[in-house]
Amino acid sequence: MDIRERCKGKQPLALKYRLLILLVVMVLPFVGFSIYKALEIDKRYTEEAQRQNISVAKGVAHEVDEYIGATGDVLISVAESDNIRKQNFTATKPWLDRIIAKYPYYHLIAFVDVLGNVKVASVSDVWSKSEDAQRLAKTLNVSDTACYTRGVVAGDIAVGDFMYSRITGLPVVHVTYPVYDFSGARIGFIAAGLDLTKIQNKILLTDSKDVVISLIDDKGVYIARSREHKKWVGTTIFGDDRFKKMLGKKEGLYDAVSADGTMRMFAFATMKNVPWYARSGIDKDVIHEKVMRDLGYHFAVFIPLLLIAIAGWLWIGRDVNRLHNQTEQLTLRDPLTGLWNHRKLAQDFERELKSARRNRREAACLMVDIDHFKAYNDNNGHQAGDEALCSVANILCCAVRETDFVYRYGGEEFCVLLPDTDKAAASVLAERVRSNVEQTRFEGEESRPSGCLTVSIGVAAYPCDAISKDNLISCADKSLYTAKNDGRNRVAVRCGSATSDLHRVG
Repeated sequence: MDIRERCKGKQPLALKYRLLILLVVMVLPFVGFSIYKALEIDKRYTEEAQRQNISVAKGVAHEVDEYIGATGDVLISVAESDNIRKQNFTATKPWLDRIIAKYPYYHLIAFVDVLGNVKVASVSDVWSKSEDAQRLAKTLNVSDTACYTRGVVAGDIAVGDFMYSRITGLPVVHVTYPVYDFSGARIGFIAAGLDLTKIQNKILLTDSKDVVISLIDDKGVYIARSREHKKWVGTTIFGDDRFKKMLGKKEGLYDAVSADGTMRMFAFATMKNVPWYARSGIDKDVIHEKVMRDLGYHFAVFIPLLLIAIAGWLWIGRDVNRLHNQTEQLTLRDPLTGLWNHRKLAQDFERELKSARRNRREAACLMVDIDHFKAYNDNNGHQAGDEALCSVANILCCAVRETDFVYRYGGEEFCVLLPDTDKAAASVLAERVRSNVEQTRFEGEESRPSGCLTVSIGVAAYPCDAISKDNLISCADKSLYTAKNDGRNRVAVRCGSATSDLHRVG
């Protein structure tokens, strides 16, 4: 097994963090631009929807104003005719019939006297053949309606409230104009009932699938609605915030939950001839869908570029990491043996002793020295000496656990750090190393006094021998020299405190 793999330690994470920061720096502009683009797209579609809404609301208001204005012109012409002023209803009836036929938006046109009695009326084609309608038109009294209350006193065009016609049952709003006889006395008013279903149908023709259009009177009553009109026409939102936001304003914009529970962006415009509001609302979800669609196009362009950038980052990061590993080998490893060097030893000892202190664990240190190495090197050459150093290093690495650390301390000296290991276990490992070295064959070792190349090992433990890095190494080093002084090729173990005697093994 390769010694570099056996002795490989944990690499510092600083480079990984730096590469991660680099990736974040690369991605942040994309994220920032995407957020900016999302806001810009949302703003654009919101403004577009607002313009569309206000345009639709104004368009509907203008059309309804034209209907009311045209109705006023018709009523004025009828009110000023001689037959109606003379109350010649027999002659007036055919004329009213022609008006009804010409203007399909009228469901009824009638003359009402000052007491509220309908004196003459003409109903639309749908109802003209109904005997009940004809009978009601001749006998009906409307003095209890808002149409009568306003029309009987108004000096000009007046508009009644939303109601269901007593003659046809249709949703209607009546427009009135006063009638005077030739002496100038008020004799009643002429009224035209606007068929709101016709206005409803007109709204349906101009409605888009994303927009809901409503006509709302000054009482907050839905006069017409482009969606689910049968459910909502005739209901009121008076007192609701949706209605309050329109009061006293000619036009405006607001967001609110619609009557059907949908969040919409609304625009409204008032009418000139009647106190009604035309309101247009577009679903907010539709705007969001458009925003997401455009963002999808945006991401379709930029995500491949981002992926290319990330791929480049990974490629560069791989090379940088490789160079970092190579640099680490140069700065933290011994170039000959591949073991950790003295610089790495200082880092590891500080860290492991702190961990042992924090977790109340033991640790041990071995100092290993090749006996008579200078003489061996001089007799057999530097190449043989280097090979001997590498062989001893390999024996050390094979003897320890993956959690242990082996260092070349200097020259022919090695150091071993054994975390979570007591003195007895460290002594057993040291003896195994000594025995393995003794049994290994080295080139030219027969010239040695003992006939083989050997090592001496000193053992010290934390915390019984020392509690600091320097003192622990010093204790192990003293044990090593004791082993050498006692004849070499042996293990010496530090006993008790730093001033205690040594126990010799071997």
